[in-house]
Amino acid sequence: MDQTPLGRLAFLRHFPLKVFLRGGKARFAAVAILLFTFACLAYRLFFYDGFYAPARVPIRHPNNDNHAPPSGWWVEFFTRLESTRVTARAVKIKDWDAAINWKPDINVTREDIVKLRGDDEAKFRQSHASLVDQLALFASHLPYEANTTGIVTTAGVANFGQVISLVLMTRRTGSRLPIQIFLDSSSPWVDLVCAKTMPRYNATCLSLDDTWAGMGRLVPKFVRFQWKFVSIIASTFQNVLFLDADCLPVMNPDAIFGQGAEPFTSAGLITWPDFWTPTVSPLFYRIAGGMDVPPLASRASSESGMIVYDKARHADSLLLAAYYNYNGPKHYYPLLSQHAAGEGDKETFLQAALVLEALRQQGAYKQPTAWMEPGIGVKKGYYDVKKLPSVHGRSAKGKWTGQKNTDPPAPAPRKREGAEATSIVEEDFLTNSTFLATVGDLVLEHQHGRTMFFHHAGVKPDFTRILDKKWGLVETDEAGRYVRLWGDNGWIMETLGRDVEKLLWEDSMGVYCHEELAQFKRLQEVCAQMRVIYQQVYT
Repeated sequence: MDQTPLGRLAFLRHFPLKVFLRGGKARFAAVAILLFTFACLAYRLFFYDGFYAPARVPIRHPNNDNHAPPSGWWVEFFTRLESTRVTARAVKIKDWDAAINWKPDINVTREDIVKLRGDDEAKFRQSHASLVDQLALFASHLPYEANTTGIVTTAGVANFGQVISLVLMTRRTGSRLPIQIFLDSSSPWVDLVCAKTMPRYNATCLSLDDTWAGMGRLVPKFVRFQWKFVSIIASTFQNVLFLDADCLPVMNPDAIFGQGAEPFTSAGLITWPDFWTPTVSPLFYRIAGGMDVPPLASRASSESGMIVYDKARHADSLLLAAYYNYNGPKHYYPLLSQHAAGEGDKETFLQAALVLEALRQQGAYKQPTAWMEPGIGVKKGYYDVKKLPSVHGRSAKGKWTGQKNTDPPAPAPRKREGAEATSIVEEDFLTNSTFLATVGDLVLEHQHGRTMFFHHAGVKPDFTRILDKKWGLVETDEAGRYVRLWGDNGWIMETLGRDVEKLLWEDSMGVYCHEELAQFKRLQEVCAQMRVIYQQVYT
């Protein structure tokens, strides 16, 4: 069937209207209502949604140029995940409280509000144990290009404007890391930006459609959060900084991977905290192998808008996280968050590492050791940043919106361990590197140059939406004057030493006002409106 907007509406001309007209006024009224409905749908399709509607267009396919794992890997990947799929009924939450992760007393008992029958718990246990039994072999040949490092994100037509902002801000920080953008959908304007604009910023748009062609039902229909683990695995980079499309770097992230840089050197996995108390159900730890339930105050809930992986060292924990996400929406997401704020993939990555370390210590899991190389002192651990994010934003007409400001990982100085090993002793290469950071006095203070990411929890940084008043990207004050996206510029200048918001507008106009995009009427209007606002606010 023709998938163009015109093709979707073409069936109207074949509709037998004369059948209705024979019935007199009642049927005539029905026809009128029907035509009015289709007119409204057509308007929405052509003049608004058509710009964001996915369309099958030819974009760069990674399997054609060695930019993704080979298709044989994906057959194994989906086969193993499907063979261990959780068959239990969907997890239900009982007596849910919206304030579940806003408890003022850190010593409060961990919430346990999952409702799961005994036979379903047994199915969970069997599924989890089956995957772990396969994990060492599964992880031993995870594909990647050795000694490569880059940034990975994922997007579709509806949020591709956010990725444009991410790429522009990343380059403004001075980052030189290559960027891979995995698309879950595309459209003509996205395809053109991918082909003409992104290469100028060393960014590549990738699709897995052709790679997965012929696999049929073996490939599930992924939703929202699930594309994150797929893109990390599909990336050819060994060392990955994954960023959500709405998580903009404001400090050069390349230093995370610098020679001897900690905590990456001693961990290979870095996660950041969210605002809240963790709400992982105690049942999860029983299902995962009878682990001890950690104290509630041992760490905050996780933020998955930014994650750092060495896929060589953490192939196994990454694939366990993939299992949690594969079974996420009805099973592991509610089990790991119990419907608390931000439920989704956010807890899956760090928890996977914690589970495997606990199982290894119990003697219940023997990890792959291909990453261990005598003489170079490479370690494997996990590092969960302890410093909580801060918040910054704007106020317009009594409504406040903002984003989370996240610091770079900054462990206390420590002596590097020697590299005299001459034989492979597993314990010599393992470390629980969470000790590299400690919880001090949680005083929220702005330090010059110490903020690394702006993660937009409210208005998303998508300039293609600048014409949509409901989106809220542009606001005015009580006097009708446009206000800045990130509020008070004094704090931005004090923290970062430069007007990053102004620079983002300038760089974005360079994209949306470029002649190569002039064929898209909506982008012409975006460009015009950006120039008006820039003139009023930033000059």
